[in-house]
Formats: sequence, C-alpha cells, structure tokens
Amino acid sequence: MLHYLLKRILLMIPTILGVAVVIFVLMRMLPGDIVEMRLAGEGSYVQQETIDNERAKLGLDKPMLQQFTDYMWGLAHLDFGYSMWTGRPVTYEIGVRFGLSLQIAIMSTIIAVLLAIPLGTLAALKQDTWVDYGVRIFSIAGLATPSFWLGIMIILAFLVVFHWTPPMVYTPIWKDPWANLSQLIWPALATGYRYSAVATRMTRSAVLEVLREDYIRTARAKGLWQQLILRRHALKNAMLPVITVVGLEFAFLLGGLVVTEQVFNLNGIGKLFVDAVTQYDYTLVQALVMIVATVFIVSNFVVDVLYAWLDPRIRYR
Repeated sequence: MLHYLLKRILLMIPTILGVAVVIFVLMRMLPGDIVEMRLAGEGSYVQQETIDNERAKLGLDKPMLQQFTDYMWGLAHLDFGYSMWTGRPVTYEIGVRFGLSLQIAIMSTIIAVLLAIPLGTLAALKQDTWVDYGVRIFSIAGLATPSFWLGIMIILAFLVVFHWTPPMVYTPIWKDPWANLSQLIWPALATGYRYSAVATRMTRSAVLEVLREDYIRTARAKGLWQQLILRRHALKNAMLPVITVVGLEFAFLLGGLVVTEQVFNLNGIGKLFVDAVTQYDYTLVQALVMIVATVFIVSNFVVDVLYAWLDPRIRYR
C-alpha cells in the first residue's frame, strides 16, 4: 500500500507543474497590455511613466524566462505575489475566503452522501416499484432544479413563514458555531440536494449492476442474509463509480458556486474568481487557478486511495 501511495503522490507533481506552466503562458498570451487595460478601466488618462512603474512593480518589465523563474520559485514557497486589485498579498485574499468555501463544500458533500447512498441503494433493491419511482423523481428534480433558485426559495420561505433571515456577516465556526451553521447550512442544503441527485442515480445504476453479478446470485443461493450480501459484497464494489462522482463534485464546489454565493451573500472563492477576472487581476487569477487545480488533483488522489482500499486488486497491480 505504501508503494502505491508513493507512486500516486509522485504522479501529482508533474500534473501540478503542467498546470502552472499552462496558466502562466495563457495569462501572457492575452491580447493587449494587462497593466494598460487595468489602468484604462479607471476612465482617465494615464501617463506612460505610471504604466512603466506599475509594470516594474509587478515584474512585467523582466524577460519572460526570468518572469517564469520567479513565478515558479514563488510557487515553491507558496508565495503568489501581490494582488493587482487590492494590493494585498494573494495568499491573504484567498485565505480569508477559502475556509468559507471549503466548509460549504464539506457540508454539501456530507448532505449529498447521506441522501444519495441510502436512496440509491433502496431504489436498486426496490427496482420498478413505487419506491424506485419516487427516488427517481427526487433525483431528476434535483438535476433539473438550479441550486441558486432553490436557495432563493429557501430564503423566501423562511422570510415569509418564520420572518427569519440567515445572518449576512460570515462568522467562523470556531467563534460562534450556531451563527456559522445557521448561515451556511442553507447554501449547503441547496447545493447538496443537486449534488445528491447525481450521486443517487450513479448509486442506483452501480448497485443494480453489481446485484446481477454471479457471485451475488451464489451468495443468495447459499442462504446468506440480504443485509449481509449488500453490506459485504455489493456495496463495496458498487461504490467505486460513486466515489469518483463524489470526489469530482467536491472539487467543483470549491470554485464553482459563484451564483449560489451571490444569492446567500457569501464572499467565497467563486465570487473572488469573478472579481479577479473583472478587475484584470491576473496574479490573483493565476493563484486561484492553481488552488482549484490542486484541489482537483488532491481529490483524485483521495479517490485513488479509496479505490485501493475498497478493491485490493488495484494496489496489487
């Protein structure tokens, strides 16, 4: 198992380096001068001396190879430079928002898993019954309902029925757990419902496929209990594609909740991404792309480890 883990970790390094090279090249292939576009957005005449000073401040007056060397050296030390928009360190801008987005992603994943696995398994066991049809309607409705619209409906329902609105100012969970959960449980529920719809359908399909295998029929012929067959033989094999969906969706949630964050007035990574693009802050955009890409890579690594834990044949190969 240790050899398998080391091999998977070593495979992550060239992937991260490749993402760093691609985002560096793409940001410098943008048409026009990024400094001129940013300063021109203020609507006033800017002297060439001001543009040159800004370029020197950001290191854009250096040769491309030296810029790339400085950029990679900064990545090695987790130094992403300074934001062109706010002037503060990029690590600070991301750090104050990353915890919020990470907590929503974790809460949404927990909600989705708690809904998807029991419902998907139940639908597979009760195939073509009213239970199966009910679960399929539940999952299709989740796929068809945008999470931001569901969030608006949740806010309106609490406002009209209970005359209550969630707190508008983010409170870290270690300061006031109740205020934190009362604010983040609703976006997590709205997002987790749609998330669970995808995982529920995948669980149902995977369990149905496994239940048709010969070793399941053999276990039934030997007289084993249905719960034992399901827990020991069926679910472990059926969970492999479900884990893939859960891992990819979790990584997407960290940077893809732009509209949901806007609805619930949350200043997370997704909103920061949009603001960075709007403000022509390419140093911040580079760092955010690296953060999101790293989360995807780490999520895939965790999925691979869970694969090897559930199916020993994978790590033995």
